[in-house]
Amino acid sequence: MISNHLSMIEALRPASDELAAQVAEFVAAGGEIEQAPAYNYKPKPITCSNQMPPAPKPFVRRRVEAAPPLKADPIDPRADRRARQAEQAKALAATHTQTEACFALGMTSKTVKALAKDFGFTFKRSTHGGYNGPERKQEIAERDAKFAERIKEFKSRGVSRRAVCGKLAISNRTLDRILAEHRIDYPKACLGRPSCAA
Repeated sequence: MISNHLSMIEALRPASDELAAQVAEFVAAGGEIEQAPAYNYKPKPITCSNQMPPAPKPFVRRRVEAAPPLKADPIDPRADRRARQAEQAKALAATHTQTEACFALGMTSKTVKALAKDFGFTFKRSTHGGYNGPERKQEIAERDAKFAERIKEFKSRGVSRRAVCGKLAISNRTLDRILAEHRIDYPKACLGRPSCAA
């Protein structure tokens, strides 16, 4: 018995000794232990049939019929409706703003904007203020004038452009616009020289 579990070998030793004693007693009483011949597996012989594969089917050329003529495109009701909406919106575009046209036509602003883009017309600009109103433009001009004074002060102190953007809480593009409008020469920082010549 070959095992690497020595405790199991020791546990089964009494049964092994008892079996060995019974075999010895059987042989001493004149018994013989027969040894059977080895069992050999014999696979079934491979039988090959001389049957030929089935003959291929003969090729039959099918008659090609002429394709039926294409039907004319049916009238697209959606495109017609959109074209009518575009005509209505274009008629109002010269005298109405986009918002006024939306209310007059009963369409959403997205639809009106898409019609203007697809059919190539623009609406009248709003005159009552908004993002490009005169009040906002005046506020921006006053704010930029204050920023220009502070930028000149930062330049005299030798502060870099990046630090100026951070202190004024503006973007680099806004800084460039203010510098161009107020004709301030504020050089960019380069390796080997200070940020600005104060």
